Amino acid sequence: MNSIDGYLREVVKGTYLRKRERETWVKEMQSHLEDSVQNYQVIGLPNEQAYQKAITSFGTPRELRQQIVRETFMISPRWFIMATILCIFSLGVALFTNMRFDDVVVSTGNPDGWKMIPNHVVVTWLHHYFPLNPARWATLGIMCFMMIFTRKQTDRLAVLVSWIPCCVSLLPSSISLPFIKESQRVIFSAFLITQPVNIASIYEFVMLIMFGTLLYLWAHNLVVSLTPWLISMTLTTYVFVWRTVQSTGSVPSSGVN
Repeated sequence: MNSIDGYLREVVKGTYLRKRERETWVKEMQSHLEDSVQNYQVIGLPNEQAYQKAITSFGTPRELRQQIVRETFMISPRWFIMATILCIFSLGVALFTNMRFDDVVVSTGNPDGWKMIPNHVVVTWLHHYFPLNPARWATLGIMCFMMIFTRKQTDRLAVLVSWIPCCVSLLPSSISLPFIKESQRVIFSAFLITQPVNIASIYEFVMLIMFGTLLYLWAHNLVVSLTPWLISMTLTTYVFVWRTVQSTGSVPSSGVN
């Protein structure tokens, strides 16, 4: 590996580029550098000095890395990663606050005998002033994470559109399908982990497939088109875990619920 290869490896390191994108950038930069080396050799510089001069005049790896990220993403993926971490943290805060608010000591099977535990001042403040809908924090976190895989304005709009069916389904929390007998499900939040296979679940899978296909036809980005599926799996897992915790904690026993 010559000095140019090592230099280019350092340039594309941490750029969040796909393999093909890295290869394209490396090939283009290598061509420019080799032309520059030949020019310095023509004026009489030795090979080693010509390579070093070409690399120095081309720019530092950090400067080139920032340029590549700016031209590819416009917004650095690091901001999306930070937003994702913030959403995950907020999700944890929301779950903690919802679980700790109005806790009781379960001493008997009769709820009249339960004793309320005073809410901590922090829990009370969060309950009143902090957005405490875990499903929305989970969805927003998935969307921020998927922004890492965007390359253009259309990709970002496709990710944002993924929020729409989620909001529509979360507002009433469930919808009825009049043409399916005894059916009441939450669209974009129903997978086999929480319900058996039936006509309603197949209908929702078809809806997800159709929506993801439309996103792909619009954005031509296969990863971005998976956003509604990731949102659905995240919400389903969240609901499954939350119901499990609530069911376990609701069993009458001596202790804190």
